[in-house]
Amino acid sequence: MKIKIKLLSDLCTASGETHNSLIDLDVVYDEYGLPYIPAKRLKGCIREAALEMQELGLVTETQFGQMFGQSGSQKSAFCLSNAYIEGYNNIVSDLNKFQGTELVSQQNVLEQYTYTRTQTAIDYETGVADKNSLRTIRVVKKGIVFEAECSLIKPEFQKLLENAVSIVKHIGVSRTRGLGLVNMELIALDSRENIEKEHVFVKKEALKEQNQLHYTIYLKSPVICKSEQGNQAETKDYIAGNKVLGLIAGALGSASYQEMMSKEDVIVTNAYICMDGERCIPGRISLQKEKDQPYNEKGELMLEDMLYGPDVQDRQMAPAGIDYLDKKNRVAAVDTQISYHHQRPQDKSIGHATGNAEDGSSFYQLCSISAGQTFGGYIYANRQNAERILEAVKKLGDIRMGYGRSSEFGAVDFQIDSVQKVEEKEKRIKEAVLTFVSDTILYNEYGMAEAGTDTLKKYLEEMLDITDLEIRNPFLQYTTIGGYNVTWKQRKPIIQGIEKGSVVLLYSETGFDAGQLEHTFIGERVAEGYGEIEVDKPEEKQVVVYKPELHSGEHQQKELISDIINQLLNAEFERQMNDRIRTKLTESGKTLTKNADVLNAAVSKLRVMVKAEKNYENLIAEIEGIEDTKKRELCRSIVKAVNPKTLTEQICRQLEEKYDVGFELRWNENECYRMAYRNCITELKYLTKMGKGEQ
Repeated sequence: MKIKIKLLSDLCTASGETHNSLIDLDVVYDEYGLPYIPAKRLKGCIREAALEMQELGLVTETQFGQMFGQSGSQKSAFCLSNAYIEGYNNIVSDLNKFQGTELVSQQNVLEQYTYTRTQTAIDYETGVADKNSLRTIRVVKKGIVFEAECSLIKPEFQKLLENAVSIVKHIGVSRTRGLGLVNMELIALDSRENIEKEHVFVKKEALKEQNQLHYTIYLKSPVICKSEQGNQAETKDYIAGNKVLGLIAGALGSASYQEMMSKEDVIVTNAYICMDGERCIPGRISLQKEKDQPYNEKGELMLEDMLYGPDVQDRQMAPAGIDYLDKKNRVAAVDTQISYHHQRPQDKSIGHATGNAEDGSSFYQLCSISAGQTFGGYIYANRQNAERILEAVKKLGDIRMGYGRSSEFGAVDFQIDSVQKVEEKEKRIKEAVLTFVSDTILYNEYGMAEAGTDTLKKYLEEMLDITDLEIRNPFLQYTTIGGYNVTWKQRKPIIQGIEKGSVVLLYSETGFDAGQLEHTFIGERVAEGYGEIEVDKPEEKQVVVYKPELHSGEHQQKELISDIINQLLNAEFERQMNDRIRTKLTESGKTLTKNADVLNAAVSKLRVMVKAEKNYENLIAEIEGIEDTKKRELCRSIVKAVNPKTLTEQICRQLEEKYDVGFELRWNENECYRMAYRNCITELKYLTKMGKGEQ
């Protein structure tokens, strides 16, 4: 299903941010500049409507609680996505063809759907505006249609949801001042549109006795992976394995999941950012660079791996601060974003958020991983459990994960796309580098969490069946690990663990089989992704890393361009027309200054003639009839400098060559003439004032 929202008046969704000190209250828009309505605002409005139904006796308190859920104990009966402009995917596809050009800059795109309004406050005693009360707000133009995807988890609430949606008539701020009037309706998808999502691309025949299933998670909306401390203003920069394990548990059902996990045979790794389809791993904390060292012209950065003790006595070093690296040593980083929200008072007669905790109101912000990124990880399972997982995941429909997934966050595309056989290969060596790919929990002999090298050594010696293992040059960083048990509704104990990116050197005089550490996890709670390690041979002391490859702004020409690109080209045409007229009049400044005594009269005369004449030719003929020679010559020089037809042809040709695309001009020849001279007269009036100021 989807919710369709038509704006019957202008709308301001209030992002909580300003823009360049020019706009005091801005709308919410995405990285392309396309405005949208956050799902949390939509759900809040629907909730208010349902609350009114409850007060009228149309909905019981129990039904209301089941429909919208209870914080921390009961899920909502439906999930919503953000409401995007109708045809959003097609618009984004067209904008991407011109990515990297000024044409599709964020503010240029936003201008096509919005405009600014100013307002002030009146002092009722004096009847004049209050001092410093002038405010500028940006609003989305009325008539635009938005669509939000709606997933109904409990089908029995469809009629109730449909009624609540239809009652919503206002969204956003300044509802009592003419903004935010909408028409909303819940629409069932056509059977042709309701296509089941495919999540599994692995056949059962490809499974072996021990399997490494590769999964990817594409973020269709921002995702919040809250930190262990539960701080909603922060998010992890990866998707923890326990989130994916929870997804599998929900698909399997309680009994089947408990049976599968009782043998401790299933491990789900964390999902880290992907680059070109390959999973990246956390950068080592032992990598350091010279302070303020930049990338060179080739996009390379030379680092020192302090694990090997390089000589850096005469150099000032600093941590490299690399989040993730791929196999080609390209640096990867996760994009995150912050969104601002509010909760209205429990007393609904107060129509706005106050931020007063006593009345249940608050302002808060949420940090999330930005949409459009792909994360990857692995599921380790034997044949039987792998078959169970594949069957369960196949039946999943729309998938949402993370915090706030019943509103604007958590919509993902989850796929299991490949499988590899897990097999051990003997690699007898004396020295190796062990990198912690995920946070690791270690317990000492007393059953207490301890993240020291002595405890680590005991774990490794037991795994490798040796007694002379040495841990050299440890670069260990520690983190706090906790969690929440949904079944018991209690927090898990907070313990200290080794943080991902930590690294140590392993050495054994008798040697050890490094193959035993491949596809192996160390420590506790490994099923949730903790304890993932990677073992490599010692490398060079110096490491070269590379900037991620940037996509160029090249685009392909389309025979028929879309409406949004045509709008942007027309807006660019109008801007260039204004700029060229300003430039030409500025270049004619000396001529205008010489005739300063008649300039004001000439401008007034020209303004009257422009209103009366419909084209450039008639305007020239009318100018030739001016009796005053000085005034006639001045008007003649102005219209000669500003020829609308010539300017139009030059600008259109330049835009078509620059963007390699043809477009349909919004204005006809007569309208271009009026636009040009309207701008011309505005500039002349400005020059007249400037001339008077200099005298």
